Amino acid sequence: MNMIFQKKQQGLTLLELLIAMLIGTLLILGATSMFIANKRVYKEVDYQGRLAENARFAMEMMIRDLRMTGFIGCAVRQEINNNLDIADDKELLSFVSKTSGGIQSNSIEGSESGAEWEPSNSADLTAADGNTETPSTIPGSTANNDVTMLAGSDAFTIRFLEDTNTNLCVNMTNAQDKLEAGAQTGATIPGGLFIDGGLYAASDCEATNIFQLTANASTEPFQLLHAAGSGIPGNKTSSLSKQYTTSGGNCNASPVDIHIFRARRYFIAVDQETNRPGLYRQVFDINANSPGQAPVEFAERLIDGVENIQILYGEDTTGNDRVADTYVDANSVGDWVNVVSVKLAVLFATVEEDFSAPFDTKNDYQLLDQTIDPTPGANDRRRRKVVEATVSLRNRQLSL
Repeated sequence: MNMIFQKKQQGLTLLELLIAMLIGTLLILGATSMFIANKRVYKEVDYQGRLAENARFAMEMMIRDLRMTGFIGCAVRQEINNNLDIADDKELLSFVSKTSGGIQSNSIEGSESGAEWEPSNSADLTAADGNTETPSTIPGSTANNDVTMLAGSDAFTIRFLEDTNTNLCVNMTNAQDKLEAGAQTGATIPGGLFIDGGLYAASDCEATNIFQLTANASTEPFQLLHAAGSGIPGNKTSSLSKQYTTSGGNCNASPVDIHIFRARRYFIAVDQETNRPGLYRQVFDINANSPGQAPVEFAERLIDGVENIQILYGEDTTGNDRVADTYVDANSVGDWVNVVSVKLAVLFATVEEDFSAPFDTKNDYQLLDQTIDPTPGANDRRRRKVVEATVSLRNRQLSL
């Protein structure tokens, strides 16, 4: 007798297979959507973080230098002598205006909208290599690489003295004598502090003299020579305005401090390789591209993604309380000696575009009294941020 066995179903029906594929597809789509969303969040956080980091770095650097503007030790501004051979009062290294009776008037100056470095300067600047540059062009960080300030963006120049933790230790025999300096107790003096061609200053509470060192001084006591005629820009004369003296050879008790002379010009320029704007700083220092060479005047690129700077200068128009009575642009400053504070507004942008993000269609970023369109006639996919600060020029407010 034959028995009939009922066969059980094996495998999947077409309907079950389609349902399984649908569920799998939905799971994959969900995972993909989550991945894309997380990636977008990560990119957004990364872009915003980089933007904030660049803004913080740039603002801190400019604000720190602005706060140091005009520092000359304990001497007052009427008692500063710039011994550097400067042909034009408006050059980077000019600390004293020849037309103001020797008063320190050049510790801060501004340039409006890329027209010229200084609003009243029509003469060409002379670069460290001897070439003549137009007022809005300065020597770049490499040979024959000039950097031009971006039109429509402001620039500012600041000058001050920076402490070296050294003092005069031996009396000068005359005003032409070398300055013999030593470290203050407990101070660590870095190697290469006093270099041939570097710019320095001797300052007590009676007078400050800025000069160019004409020989290396590598061992203590540091022999600071200031001969006339050698180097760029060189010293006008080997004689300082006074013969400095100390207290019995005691460096710590000496009233004469030795400083480094700093002159810096901040501006916006377009990089020739990336064709994008960034923050530059013109300095007189050792160029990293020419190690071992004498200091020169050059422009260094500090940070990318800085598109515009607008500045208003707080001027004490009454001239007696060192408090800003009005804020004006560089062209409207009546006397730079009376500038006691600065309003700074900077437009930052991400270095790269995020092509997954929508276009930035905002064409009117407000920077103080100016409306700025960073991409005239076009849009891009960069994030942007405006940062503002008001900075008190402390040394100006103390110079009553």
